[in-house]
Amino acid sequence: MTYDEEWATGLKLLIQREQYIRDALEKRGILEDAYHPELKKVQTENAIKFKAMLEQRGFPVLSNAGEEGVRLSWLIILHAVSLPDFMRTCLDQMRMAAAQDDYPRDLLAYTEDKICYLEGREQIFGTHFDWAGGELKPTPIEDEKFLDERRKGVGLPPMAEILPRVTHLPPPKDPARRLAELDAWLKELGWRV
Repeated sequence: MTYDEEWATGLKLLIQREQYIRDALEKRGILEDAYHPELKKVQTENAIKFKAMLEQRGFPVLSNAGEEGVRLSWLIILHAVSLPDFMRTCLDQMRMAAAQDDYPRDLLAYTEDKICYLEGREQIFGTHFDWAGGELKPTPIEDEKFLDERRKGVGLPPMAEILPRVTHLPPPKDPARRLAELDAWLKELGWRV
């Protein structure tokens, strides 16, 4: 398969910049429950730079960006929570490409679930987790009876295999405050009404 390796090269720089900011915030002990303004700033700037790349090259899919380019671009899209319309537009592009087997279905599933969560809807594939009652659990799931079947259809393992991997993470310091701030922020951005 021939693809443009410049996708991966350009996107790596953006991802590395975000990781540098995230690491610096963690070292300073200020990457806590809330969405830190420095992290929000770098993620929004990355999304804006990525949008410029899209205007020049079109949407990155397996046939034009390769696996690495697609996965790097997906990270930028998934972290562009400050830009709801951009995330929704990218999701539409992912759906079209996945329908032509030109986009990884697992990445599409994660994006679908993230947007469902941000909009306050039930997720489809059980990829999004959040704190409830002191436990890290999947956020509400649509038609849970067929969850593992849907997960299998996009190349994800059964939920029973995932739960032990995520339940060890530490809870937020102030869950109620975090939830209230998150809800207010999502309404401010236009994700929720």
